[in-house]
This record gives sequence, structure tokens and C-alpha cells, in this order.
Amino acid sequence: MMFAFNYKIEENGILYFLGDSTPTTLELEIVQEWKKLPVVTLVYDGPVEYKGIVEDLLSQEGILTGTGTPLIVKIRTKDEYVAFQIVFEDKSIDNFENLTTKDLFPEQFRKTVREVFPSIQIPSEFFLIEYKDGVFEKKIAYTKDYEKKSPVIFLPLWSEEHILEIGDYRKVVKEGFYQIGGKTVYVGRDISMENVPGLYRNVEMVFLDGEREYLYKDGFLRLGEKVLKIEEPVDIVNGVVITRHRIGYRKIEDTIIFRWNDFVLTASGSLMGINGRWTWKVSKTPVEYSIFGSMLYILDVCGFLRKYDIKTRQLVWEKKIEGAWGVDATEDKVFVGSENTVMILNAQDGETIEILEADDFAVWNGKLLVYKNGILNGEKIEGFFIRNFGTPLFVSKDKIIMFGDEKKVYENAEKIRVFQWGTVIKAGDKLWLIKRD
Repeated sequence: MMFAFNYKIEENGILYFLGDSTPTTLELEIVQEWKKLPVVTLVYDGPVEYKGIVEDLLSQEGILTGTGTPLIVKIRTKDEYVAFQIVFEDKSIDNFENLTTKDLFPEQFRKTVREVFPSIQIPSEFFLIEYKDGVFEKKIAYTKDYEKKSPVIFLPLWSEEHILEIGDYRKVVKEGFYQIGGKTVYVGRDISMENVPGLYRNVEMVFLDGEREYLYKDGFLRLGEKVLKIEEPVDIVNGVVITRHRIGYRKIEDTIIFRWNDFVLTASGSLMGINGRWTWKVSKTPVEYSIFGSMLYILDVCGFLRKYDIKTRQLVWEKKIEGAWGVDATEDKVFVGSENTVMILNAQDGETIEILEADDFAVWNGKLLVYKNGILNGEKIEGFFIRNFGTPLFVSKDKIIMFGDEKKVYENAEKIRVFQWGTVIKAGDKLWLIKRD
């Protein structure tokens, strides 16, 4: 029954009845039974975290909290101990000489309440008002079936599943938080979204250049009003388009594989200034590299790991590691995958601190994630890491787990690209741009 709140019975701050019409004879009998219970004004003196507990315990014992005779409850805590005192009219009962512990407090408090109010008979029925799908419905319910005791109780009933629509994507999902592109939403009702931050459709790649976004599709790059027919770029910075063999209009006799700040890294192991004024040979063909602050760690095909200070363009140290296949770094440590282990090195001098067994690894929030024997963080899963400068991705079949502020899962992924400014994941006709924090 849907009803408006046209009629109510309320006394001393206690709501005894609420409905769309005057109460029936049965409903009046229920009201009269509840009016037999004591109504008190709770005067609470104690830690804030115990106030709600006290109110719930009084309710469960049939003490109605409204406007009535003052009921003083004093609570003090120390470590695991709880001292309390209840004062009502001429009665004062405490446990000062026989303290209780936090876990035993509820039962001890109930016993004391029963001493103060020894003859309370809680009515067997009450008025339950349920809210579901925008409709209120009143019914008579049994008090024994509910922990809280009150003449009128409101109970919201939320659907556990909702429809989530993103453009032409439609799926029934469980209620909860969901990462949609660069935005986190709470699906607590049916939600339809047309424009989602970080979500693009029917494009092959998106590039972020400061606040500007450039789209690439079918061999064409759209730079504002200008359209270029071009191979998919390596990156775009300050309006300069970088491809595998060009920086802007300048041809490069090498293959560019990555851009960071004002330089690029090539497949032959050279750093080149985007302005074309300098080139610096730093390794043989790179296997993997990591950048932390102004420090570059680069691992080459010969097994040499080198640390460079990019600002001063100086070699800090180098180390030969047999069977090395991966590198990641934090401020004070360098992590190197070698055969079936991960070596933990001191970032200052490259000396070995520890060696752990691992099939793969990555750094997330400054901590080491280890993948071993198909287990990652206690979960059985098959796949491998893309280390990604502190925000790693774990690739498992067609699912991508991204470790950013929190773990996010992208289904049906078919393409991943990593940039200084973020990560791009392509899944079917959808393309997600996740900005780096």
C-alpha cells in the first residue's frame, strides 16, 4: 500500500503511529501497548563511539528515548576496560569495582538496565514502514524478528542489482562503486551515461598533450582543425608529433620507442633531445627501462643495468646482471628481474640488498608486487606485468588489472599503450584514457 503521511500519533518525542488514515482498532491496541513502556531523555556522558551503542541497547530493552525523565549514562574507557554508571530517578548503579571489557560491555549494560527497569514487557507487534522503488508500504510486524525495538521503524529496501548503460553498452551489475573511464560512480540505481570522462568510441588511439586531446583513426591524426595522414604516433608534446622515425618535420636515422619530458629513447639505446640539439648514447638495445624523478635505469640486451642522472647527463653506476629481463624503481631501491628471481638493489650504489623468487614483479605505491607460480596477492591468476612507472598493469588473457589509486579491471582488452602522461587501453570499439596521477 502506498500512502501519504496524513495521520500520526506522537507523544513525548516518540512516534507511535504513522499512516494515511486514522488507525484501526487493532492498530490502536498496538499503540496503547507501546505507550506502557518508559520514555526517557537520554543524558549521555562518554566517548562518542559508545553513544550509538547505548541508544541501541536501550531500544532492545524496551526503553524509548524521547522527552521524559532524565536517564543519565556515564561511560569511561581505558585500554580494554569500560566503566559505566546509570542514574534514573533515585537509582544509581555502576560497575566501578567490577569493570567490564569492551567485548562484554553490551551484555553487562543490558543486565544493569534490567535492574533499573525490572518489569518491562515489550509489545509483540509494531509498525514497519518499508521503502522500496519510491514507494512506502506500512505493515504490522513482529518485534521478535527485529533487533531494534520501536513502535514505528522505517526500513529502506534497496535493489541489489541495477542496469548500467554507457552509450550502447548495457549490463545488469551489482550495487557498488565502479570505475568508468576517469570517473568513479556509485551504481545504487539504474544509471545511463552518454559522455564518460576518459572514454572514447570508434577511435584507434588518443593522445594527451597538456590539456589538449588528439584522436587517431584510420591513419589520420586530428590536430584541432588540421588533419594529418600519418602512422600512429609514438607521442605528441607541445604540438610536436613524434613518430618512429620523425620528430616533427625532422627525420631520425633510428627508431623512437618512447618519449619522456623533452627527450626520446631510441631502439639503439640513445637519448635524443626533442629540440634536436643533443644525442646521448646510454646503452645497447634496451630491454626495459624505468624512470624515477631525474634518474633513468636502463637494462640492455647484454645484461647491463645502468643508472643515469638525466639532469646532469652523467652515468651514476652500471652493473652486469646475467639473465636480466625487467627493471623497476623507487626512490631508494631498484628491482631487477633475473631468471626466476627479482633482485633488490640499493639505488644509490647498485649493491644487492636481497634476492626473492619471482616469475614477474612490479612496483605499486612504492611497494613490490611479486608474481610467483601463478599467484598474485594470494589470487590464482595467469598473466604478466607491464611495469608502467609505478602504476603497473597485469595482463591476464583479455582482462587487464590496473594498479593505480586502486585496482581497476578492464575486460576484453586488445591493446595497451603506456605514456608519461597516462595509459591507454583499447577494448573493442571502446578506448579508455587513464591519466597518470
